[in-house]
Amino acid sequence: MWLLDWFKHLRPSTLGARGEKLAAGYLRRAYRMKILATNVLCPGGELDIVALDGDDLVFVEVRTRATDDFGTPESSIRQRKRRFLVRSARWFIRVRRLQSFRPRFDVVGITWPANGPPQVRYYRNAFGMSAA
Repeated sequence: MWLLDWFKHLRPSTLGARGEKLAAGYLRRAYRMKILATNVLCPGGELDIVALDGDDLVFVEVRTRATDDFGTPESSIRQRKRRFLVRSARWFIRVRRLQSFRPRFDVVGITWPANGPPQVRYYRNAFGMSAA
């Protein structure tokens, strides 16, 4: 029985997965971005959202937490994660042959309390390719 409980954490009902779904819809509606891919597996990890915004190929990192008690979700993105995102973006661009687009790195931070609506914070161009 404990195994079934453990697998529940892998379902899209987890807070992180719900946050990524919310972020994709938010970017689509509020900013008219075209979502190309979500949860892209790449060497060493995963890209949350890859979107197209005009000539920009946008790599979006989504962080979701239930509270801001230990800082905002977006403040948890450290230099190591930024380096990973830049390396993964280079890999994605190379594999998908998308060199004609400008890469951009955005961040969506979501605080989603259990008994209230989510608060979404969006940071366009949060860091650049030099983060690697």
